[in-house]
Amino acid sequence: MLFSIYPTDAAETRRAVIDQVLATAPSPTAAPGASVDCGDERMLFTSLHMVDTGELDAFGDVLRAAHDDDGLTFCADVSPVALEHVVAGEEGWGWLARRGITMLRLDYGFDAHEIGRIAEASGCRIAVNASTVDAAFLDELAGLPVAGWHNFYPRPETGLTTSFLVAQSRLFLDRGMPVFAFIPGERELRAPLHLGLPTLEEQRHRNAWRSYLQLRRLVPEAVVVCAEGAVADDHAAWIAEFEATGTVTLPVVGLDAAASVLVERPWRLRVEEAAASFRLDETRGGIRPSRIRNADARERGSLQADLDVYGRYRGEVHLMRVDRPLDAGQARIGEVAAPYRGIIDDLRPGQLLRLLPFPA
Repeated sequence: MLFSIYPTDAAETRRAVIDQVLATAPSPTAAPGASVDCGDERMLFTSLHMVDTGELDAFGDVLRAAHDDDGLTFCADVSPVALEHVVAGEEGWGWLARRGITMLRLDYGFDAHEIGRIAEASGCRIAVNASTVDAAFLDELAGLPVAGWHNFYPRPETGLTTSFLVAQSRLFLDRGMPVFAFIPGERELRAPLHLGLPTLEEQRHRNAWRSYLQLRRLVPEAVVVCAEGAVADDHAAWIAEFEATGTVTLPVVGLDAAASVLVERPWRLRVEEAAASFRLDETRGGIRPSRIRNADARERGSLQADLDVYGRYRGEVHLMRVDRPLDAGQARIGEVAAPYRGIIDDLRPGQLLRLLPFPA
């Protein structure tokens, strides 16, 4: 996952974000993980939409220090006015490279011809607004190093629907172009509204771990970007683990004493997709509940263990995908913690699952 910093951020906010990047991104010499290839795991999103040129130059110094001292690079959202000021200076197009800017997000005010000219002159990869462009415009950019970078939406009730996100993303992916999308941060939310900066409206007040997994399910090829500030340290660590190994961390509560073995190692979901539950591979024969404490139903998000009545299936653990009536052959042995129950919608057969007691 990528992160973002802005000219309006307090210095301590920028430092917190950079520290989280350095703590979770693979080193430049590390072998690539099993996740998306965004081209640069140490790239941050930023904005150069300043009217005051002195402010633009001052923030350029911030970017240069982060690039020189921490090895960070940037995708800069830039206006025609800001770009004109940058290249008119004595450094010319070199202003961008010296500050680690390797991608330019060109939105309003740039036509296809200008984008081509900027790509050639700057040597930067180009991002265009994935939330607004159409197929005809993308076809005009054929042959350029173009990516789709979705909008974020500060005003509540203006973010995208899931169906629109998927459809717009396909315009890029079907042409071999990468796609980036935002989730809100969890600390130091950005002014002026401080109400989150999601691409998807339904994620505005949701935790970052669930939002990240939902975006990766809807558009598996997408690079997810935290739009503002930092995320909770445990969420950042779980995201980094997912990107390195594909393992989904699922916090659970109320585990039966006999089910403590479930938190000792990751478990793989069986590859067969069943409507009622995900089955945890290799759990068969291993768990006998210490006591039967069933609820009113085998509720979505509960963990159920097969009992002796199911013979050779005894001990197999089911993570319920939907509510089902009680079954004399199963007993509840725990459940997914409420803030993370929606992750059940984002799981897929064959994934690795790590159950973690909550709170940790």
